[in-house]
Amino acid sequence: MLDVSHPIRIAFLVKGVELLMFTDMHLVFLILIVTTGCFLVPRFRSDLVALASLLALYLTGLLSVEETFSGFANSVVIMIAALFVVGEGVFQTGLAERAGSTLVKYTGKNEFRLTVLMMLLVAVLSGFMSNTGTVAILLPVIVSLCKQMHIHPGKLLMPLAFTSSMGGTLTLIGTAPNLIASQRLVDYGYEGLSFFSFTLIGSIVLVVGIIYLWFIGRRMLDKPLKTSNDGKELVSTDLLKEYNIDHCINSIEVPAASDVVGRTLKELCWASLYDVTVLEVIKTKPRRRFPFSVGTMPRRFSVGADYSLDAEDRLIVYSEKQGLNKLAKETGVGVADSKTLAGLRLQEAQLAEVILTPQSQLINQTIREAHFRDKYDLTILALKHQYKDARRPTQDDKLLYGDTMLVHGKWKDINLLHQERDDAVVLSHVEEPPVTPEHSVRSIIAGAILVLMVFLMILELVPAVISVVIAAMLMVLTRCVRHADHAYRSVNWHTIVLIACMLPMATALEKTGGIEFISEGLVQTLGGLGPIAVMAGLYGITSIFSQFISNTATAVLLYPVAILTAQQLGVNPTPMVMAVAFSASMAFATPVATPPNAMVMAAGRYSFLDFLRVGMPIQILIAVCILLLLPLFLGF
Repeated sequence: MLDVSHPIRIAFLVKGVELLMFTDMHLVFLILIVTTGCFLVPRFRSDLVALASLLALYLTGLLSVEETFSGFANSVVIMIAALFVVGEGVFQTGLAERAGSTLVKYTGKNEFRLTVLMMLLVAVLSGFMSNTGTVAILLPVIVSLCKQMHIHPGKLLMPLAFTSSMGGTLTLIGTAPNLIASQRLVDYGYEGLSFFSFTLIGSIVLVVGIIYLWFIGRRMLDKPLKTSNDGKELVSTDLLKEYNIDHCINSIEVPAASDVVGRTLKELCWASLYDVTVLEVIKTKPRRRFPFSVGTMPRRFSVGADYSLDAEDRLIVYSEKQGLNKLAKETGVGVADSKTLAGLRLQEAQLAEVILTPQSQLINQTIREAHFRDKYDLTILALKHQYKDARRPTQDDKLLYGDTMLVHGKWKDINLLHQERDDAVVLSHVEEPPVTPEHSVRSIIAGAILVLMVFLMILELVPAVISVVIAAMLMVLTRCVRHADHAYRSVNWHTIVLIACMLPMATALEKTGGIEFISEGLVQTLGGLGPIAVMAGLYGITSIFSQFISNTATAVLLYPVAILTAQQLGVNPTPMVMAVAFSASMAFATPVATPPNAMVMAAGRYSFLDFLRVGMPIQILIAVCILLLLPLFLGF
């Protein structure tokens, strides 16, 4: 029973009769239920929720200080942090991009070849690095290829996300649940998992998944490619219509005698006074180098706040009619008529669709707080929240998880944003600079370090965590990760804090008898049907929770249950633990189940129902395969 001497604990007594008293186990379950409920609320950061639950476990006296912070010293947490650095080295040296370029080279215009090679490539890459980073690299490549082949990107992007999750199950380091599974077995006195323990079953699952996605999933995702009225490929005007802002693109002309001539856009403050943003300038009066040279085409370019207006400049502006009319009335600039506007469109190269990554620092900030224009010199033309129509944003609009933006700016600035994959993924095609000899050598070095890490883990010459830390250190020393600061920034601290805070929750459940309680319930309910039925129950519970909360958090809580249940049944715990690991990674039925699912949702123009229709059947199919294969290859 609870120790009422603890300052936080209170026993409610009325007339000397104890009316309410929780056991330690009840209290842990209460904290766990509240934590799970908070995980389901999108506005709450999962890492902060996990940290709050960790503090609750200490303040209620359920854990000691050492037990509370033991997760941060866990070797698995260190290993996952080091793997982020290794992945950063692979990305910075262009090794992953070169793999994407190889995909482009060998696919040609063949949709079958493109689909299958894409799924194989993303699966292999995800087996050795973050599946989120892999999808961020390949997402623009796939969208560009779809555009060239005139097929809807939705046919390929969901398979991209799904196979990245399947690929994570190919190796021990492919995903966090796999690493934690091995460590949990060791903690309970069993032999840990080897580097390729998951590979055989993971490969069969991958083949089954690819067959399903090609023959069935692809047909359910087959949507008509949006084209303009004349059947040609979408141009900027169509893109503006799709984001419901085509009416906001207008044109004005600066009269020769206007007071605004010679003044910079920053001085004029049109954006704050009239809500009018200047996007591009067309010089209707060509500049000549020599007095008698022949001027031909007008010059056109994007401008920033320091641009100084010239007489007879034609400005393409982003504004509502009300603000534009007010500007014209007070400054005397001329507004283009509807006939002139009919032939006007923004330059294709200066428009880009941008998706916020799940770890983006911009999430939950307003556009004003994010200083997006100041930081990237790009203008957000439209904002689309999940399940809502796109619209013109205000400075007070908050950027949310899964948002898509249409931005405008100079091509070099779009390229800079493209390079910051931690915050956003740019879907527009990006012209990459030629690969320098140094860049090529670095990519070879990064590949060699990756191979070295794998060999050290296979041969078990040193502990697995040491192998990964050595690889991370070599990435920094060889400048595959250019600066040590980049190494620290590459670590997804959100994931690290989440795992480190959830590991003590499993300790609290174990201390108070919660693990035994759940395990006995499983054995009593399904034990009579045999270990496969119990394993199916564990798989199902994990699968349900992984659709809505972190798959890592789910796996951390259920691994002890799997091991204790196996002990009560007197069977080998390894298949039980691996079933939980596979189930935690195979989360396809909702767009919030995994970061890759969320990333492709906007780019593929998917709805929640699309994930349910395509993801649920493959999830059931894979579940059947795993539940049959684990006993077959590992036995009980």
